[in-house]
Amino acid sequence: ESTMARHSAYNKEAVPTACGASMLPFRTTCKGPVNTGKAGAFDGAGEDIVDEALTYYRANVLFRNYELQGGADRVIIYLTLYISACLARLEKAGDIKNAEKVLQAYAWESIKLPGQDGFPFNGFFEKAKDRTDEEDFKAYFKQAREECGQRLIKLAFTSEGKPSKF
Repeated sequence: ESTMARHSAYNKEAVPTACGASMLPFRTTCKGPVNTGKAGAFDGAGEDIVDEALTYYRANVLFRNYELQGGADRVIIYLTLYISACLARLEKAGDIKNAEKVLQAYAWESIKLPGQDGFPFNGFFEKAKDRTDEEDFKAYFKQAREECGQRLIKLAFTSEGKPSKF
Protein backbone atom coordinates (compact mmCIF):
# COMPACT_ATOMS: atom_id res chain seq x y z
CA GLU A 1 0.00 0.00 0.00
CA SER A 2 1.59 3.23 -1.17
CA THR A 3 1.51 6.20 1.19
CA MET A 4 1.96 8.65 -1.65
CA ALA A 5 -0.80 10.62 -3.30
CA ARG A 6 -1.08 9.78 -6.97
CA HIS A 7 -0.61 12.50 -9.56
CA SER A 8 -1.74 12.68 -13.15
CA ALA A 9 0.61 11.67 -15.94
CA TYR A 10 -0.90 14.59 -17.91
CA ASN A 11 0.30 17.53 -15.79
CA LYS A 12 2.82 18.60 -18.43
CA GLU A 13 0.38 18.48 -21.36
CA ALA A 14 -0.10 21.79 -23.16
CA VAL A 15 -3.89 21.98 -23.36
CA PRO A 16 -6.49 24.72 -22.86
CA THR A 17 -7.41 25.40 -19.24
CA ALA A 18 -10.51 26.56 -17.38
CA CYS A 19 -10.02 28.05 -13.91
CA GLY A 20 -6.54 26.48 -13.87
CA ALA A 21 -7.81 22.97 -14.67
CA SER A 22 -6.43 21.26 -17.77
CA MET A 23 -9.18 20.58 -20.30
CA LEU A 24 -7.74 17.21 -21.24
CA PRO A 25 -9.48 15.01 -23.78
CA PHE A 26 -10.89 11.67 -22.59
CA ARG A 27 -12.82 8.82 -24.21
CA THR A 28 -16.49 9.72 -24.18
CA THR A 29 -19.75 9.72 -26.09
CA CYS A 30 -21.21 12.40 -23.77
CA LYS A 31 -21.76 15.90 -25.17
CA GLY A 32 -19.32 18.67 -24.26
CA PRO A 33 -16.03 20.29 -25.26
CA VAL A 34 -14.15 16.97 -25.51
CA ASN A 35 -14.32 15.61 -29.09
CA THR A 36 -14.71 19.18 -30.40
CA GLY A 37 -12.09 21.76 -31.35
CA LYS A 38 -12.29 23.15 -27.80
CA ALA A 39 -10.64 20.21 -26.00
CA GLY A 40 -9.86 17.76 -28.81
CA ALA A 41 -10.28 14.00 -28.81
CA PHE A 42 -8.41 11.36 -26.82
CA ASP A 43 -6.51 9.34 -29.37
CA GLY A 44 -3.99 7.58 -27.16
CA ALA A 45 -3.99 4.07 -25.82
CA GLY A 46 -3.90 3.57 -22.05
CA GLU A 47 -5.50 5.60 -19.30
CA ASP A 48 -7.16 8.93 -19.90
CA ILE A 49 -7.72 11.49 -17.12
CA VAL A 50 -11.07 9.93 -16.07
CA ASP A 51 -9.41 6.48 -15.82
CA GLU A 52 -6.68 8.03 -13.65
CA ALA A 53 -9.23 9.56 -11.28
CA LEU A 54 -11.00 6.20 -10.90
CA THR A 55 -7.77 4.18 -10.63
CA TYR A 56 -6.18 6.54 -8.08
CA TYR A 57 -9.40 7.13 -6.14
CA ARG A 58 -8.57 4.76 -3.27
CA ALA A 59 -5.10 6.22 -2.80
CA ASN A 60 -6.08 9.88 -3.16
CA VAL A 61 -9.27 9.92 -1.12
CA LEU A 62 -7.21 9.28 2.04
CA PHE A 63 -5.05 12.38 1.67
CA ARG A 64 -5.74 15.52 3.65
CA ASN A 65 -2.93 17.34 1.86
CA TYR A 66 -2.46 17.04 -1.86
CA GLU A 67 0.32 18.92 -3.58
CA LEU A 68 -0.73 20.10 -7.03
CA GLN A 69 1.73 19.36 -9.78
CA GLY A 70 -0.31 20.88 -12.59
CA GLY A 71 -3.69 21.49 -14.16
CA ALA A 72 -4.38 17.78 -14.66
CA ASP A 73 -4.15 17.26 -10.87
CA ARG A 74 -7.00 19.76 -10.52
CA VAL A 75 -9.15 17.47 -12.66
CA ILE A 76 -8.11 14.49 -10.48
CA ILE A 77 -8.97 16.40 -7.26
CA TYR A 78 -12.35 17.47 -8.61
CA LEU A 79 -13.24 13.98 -9.84
CA THR A 80 -12.03 12.34 -6.60
CA LEU A 81 -14.59 14.33 -4.62
CA TYR A 82 -17.18 13.69 -7.33
CA ILE A 83 -16.57 9.92 -7.15
CA SER A 84 -17.04 10.04 -3.34
CA ALA A 85 -20.37 11.81 -3.80
CA CYS A 86 -21.41 9.31 -6.50
CA LEU A 87 -20.55 6.33 -4.29
CA ALA A 88 -22.75 7.76 -1.51
CA ARG A 89 -25.61 8.05 -4.03
CA LEU A 90 -24.97 4.53 -5.40
CA GLU A 91 -25.35 3.02 -1.91
CA LYS A 92 -28.95 4.26 -1.88
CA ALA A 93 -29.65 3.55 -5.57
CA GLY A 94 -30.19 -0.20 -5.22
CA ASP A 95 -30.15 -1.57 -8.76
CA ILE A 96 -28.12 -0.63 -11.82
CA LYS A 97 -31.03 0.97 -13.73
CA ASN A 98 -31.78 3.31 -10.85
CA ALA A 99 -28.06 3.96 -10.35
CA GLU A 100 -27.74 5.10 -13.98
CA LYS A 101 -30.69 7.50 -13.54
CA VAL A 102 -29.37 8.86 -10.23
CA LEU A 103 -25.84 9.52 -11.52
CA GLN A 104 -27.07 10.99 -14.80
CA ALA A 105 -29.22 13.48 -12.89
CA TYR A 106 -26.33 14.25 -10.53
CA ALA A 107 -23.92 14.88 -13.43
CA TRP A 108 -26.35 17.44 -14.86
CA GLU A 109 -26.96 19.34 -11.62
CA SER A 110 -25.70 22.90 -11.85
CA ILE A 111 -22.17 23.14 -10.53
CA LYS A 112 -20.48 25.75 -8.38
CA LEU A 113 -17.58 27.61 -9.91
CA PRO A 114 -14.19 28.31 -8.36
CA GLY A 115 -14.44 31.45 -6.25
CA GLN A 116 -18.13 30.92 -5.49
CA ASP A 117 -19.41 30.03 -2.02
CA GLY A 118 -19.86 26.29 -1.77
CA PHE A 119 -17.14 25.40 -4.28
CA PRO A 120 -15.13 22.83 -2.29
CA PHE A 121 -11.65 23.60 -3.63
CA ASN A 122 -11.27 27.36 -3.75
CA GLY A 123 -7.66 27.03 -2.63
CA PHE A 124 -6.81 24.74 -5.56
CA PHE A 125 -8.53 26.41 -8.51
CA GLU A 126 -8.23 29.86 -10.02
CA LYS A 127 -11.26 32.12 -10.16
CA ALA A 128 -12.67 32.36 -13.69
CA LYS A 129 -11.01 35.15 -15.68
CA ASP A 130 -14.19 35.88 -17.65
CA ARG A 131 -17.51 34.41 -18.85
CA THR A 132 -15.73 32.17 -21.37
CA ASP A 133 -13.58 30.66 -18.62
CA GLU A 134 -16.73 30.05 -16.53
CA GLU A 135 -18.60 28.47 -19.45
CA ASP A 136 -15.60 26.28 -20.36
CA PHE A 137 -15.28 25.09 -16.75
CA LYS A 138 -18.99 24.23 -16.51
CA ALA A 139 -19.10 22.46 -19.87
CA TYR A 140 -15.88 20.49 -19.33
CA PHE A 141 -16.73 19.31 -15.82
CA LYS A 142 -20.35 18.49 -16.73
CA GLN A 143 -19.01 16.22 -19.48
CA ALA A 144 -16.32 14.77 -17.19
CA ARG A 145 -18.89 14.14 -14.42
CA GLU A 146 -21.22 12.37 -16.83
CA GLU A 147 -18.44 10.18 -18.28
CA CYS A 148 -16.98 9.46 -14.84
CA GLY A 149 -20.41 8.41 -13.52
CA GLN A 150 -20.97 6.04 -16.44
CA ARG A 151 -17.59 4.39 -15.91
CA LEU A 152 -18.12 4.22 -12.15
CA ILE A 153 -21.36 2.28 -12.67
CA LYS A 154 -19.42 -0.31 -14.72
CA LEU A 155 -17.05 -0.70 -11.75
CA ALA A 156 -19.72 -0.56 -9.03
CA PHE A 157 -21.96 -3.26 -10.53
CA THR A 158 -21.24 -6.75 -11.83
CA SER A 159 -22.25 -7.74 -15.37
CA GLU A 160 -25.41 -9.24 -13.77
CA GLY A 161 -26.24 -5.80 -12.38
CA LYS A 162 -25.45 -6.65 -8.75
CA PRO A 163 -23.44 -4.23 -6.58
CA SER A 164 -19.72 -5.06 -6.62
CA LYS A 165 -16.94 -4.11 -4.22
CA PHE A 166 -15.42 -1.07 -5.97
